[in-house]
Amino acid sequence: MRATTSRVDSRAKFTPRGWCFLVAAVLCLAAATWLGRKDVLALSLFLGAVPLLASLAMWLVKPRVLLKRSVDPALVTLGDAALVALRIRRRSAFGSRARTPGSTSTERAAVDVHETVDPLLGTDQDFSVPVSGAPVTYTVRPRRRGVHELGPATVRVSDPFGVVTELLDVAERTSLHVAPDPEPLSEHGVSMVPETGNDPSRRAQPQPGPDNVTTREYRHGDPMRRVHWAASARHGELMVRQEDPRSTRRAVLVLDCVAQHWPGATVRAGVLESTEEFEWAVRATASVLEHLTRRETVVHALDDQGRALPRGDAESAELRDTAVTDTTATEVVHGLARVAPVPRPEPEAAHDPLTARLDREGLSHPVMLFTGRLSEAAARRYVQATAGCPASSVVMVVDPPLIRPASAAVFEAAGWSVVLVSCWTDVDAAWLALRGGGTLMAPRPPAPGTTQLGMDEMMRRTPRRTTA
Repeated sequence: MRATTSRVDSRAKFTPRGWCFLVAAVLCLAAATWLGRKDVLALSLFLGAVPLLASLAMWLVKPRVLLKRSVDPALVTLGDAALVALRIRRRSAFGSRARTPGSTSTERAAVDVHETVDPLLGTDQDFSVPVSGAPVTYTVRPRRRGVHELGPATVRVSDPFGVVTELLDVAERTSLHVAPDPEPLSEHGVSMVPETGNDPSRRAQPQPGPDNVTTREYRHGDPMRRVHWAASARHGELMVRQEDPRSTRRAVLVLDCVAQHWPGATVRAGVLESTEEFEWAVRATASVLEHLTRRETVVHALDDQGRALPRGDAESAELRDTAVTDTTATEVVHGLARVAPVPRPEPEAAHDPLTARLDREGLSHPVMLFTGRLSEAAARRYVQATAGCPASSVVMVVDPPLIRPASAAVFEAAGWSVVLVSCWTDVDAAWLALRGGGTLMAPRPPAPGTTQLGMDEMMRRTPRRTTA
């Protein structure tokens, strides 16, 4: 919630009522001159003085209002709705507009508010907001993930007689974070994350099953899907499955955030600059992350600099633990609302932060990389950084026309599974293609005479499976 006090600017105007006063004053003045009536002359002076004195008082008093905007919730998933509430408090003698018989002066005063809304959230709003602090609400439904801003707002105040009005500019904005909506993925793709084979003690341990599962008491925040109902019945309280760290699958998920690797047309993700290709990669990252963590896989989620992906509303930290489980996956998905391509040079091989992070944490697990159009040098950088990791795979999101980049051959020569997609490709189809590797994913060509849909229009429709 943010509050802002704004002073009037120079945009003072007479209302229709004020112009009527002035016209009536001129007519009375003409009548007084023609008839020689002093009482009509006095009436003329009174009618003309009312709007002029109100305008002078408006300039001297400098009316102020306090506008408070709140968003509930401040972080939503793409497609969900958020409720925006506006409250107005009057800080001067002006601002009364509406009158209702039987109400108090505080309750009957109101001001007109024009609220500017991001087009990706909805349309601009116009309200009559009471100055008593009673909220006026409206709903926004985001059509793209990112960090969106609500505001600025323009507040119209008037004098008690309603003859002069001025505009107050409330430049303060309120942020709304929109996380990507993970797509459900097929179960067949879980085999792309095999057991890490560097630890013999882990290989000797069986996978969790109905006969060797361990349980613990339910704690607040544990997902209900992990409740072990048979054990709960035996103990008389909720019990959840306890992971065996020796048998849990592990994987490394890397999201490339280098702006040079996403050369598509610039689109807005709220206040963030992005591309359709990068938006696809973010959505796919969220989908894979949630899919694997729900299946007892610990995912180490990193960006191209070896930093942990952001979580929730907290800022990303260099030394934060990268491990993501089913209890923290939602936080990371929410944190993806803030990621965006960042211009930065390619790191030197001797000072590669991704290599340093993998070595520091001993992350020798299967790697899945989401990236765009890479140069051969950039591809070799990822190959060298993950040299100690088995079963590596990369999903390259390339802008149409789908031309196989030379960097794909660099990955394939190193034994990587390479899948090429476009921003039109179904995420689940790309997920399944990882098992085969070396697959070019292209959308089904549109029918003759039809218009190709944009990303926003596609998001409002049911996703269609593309062909491999």
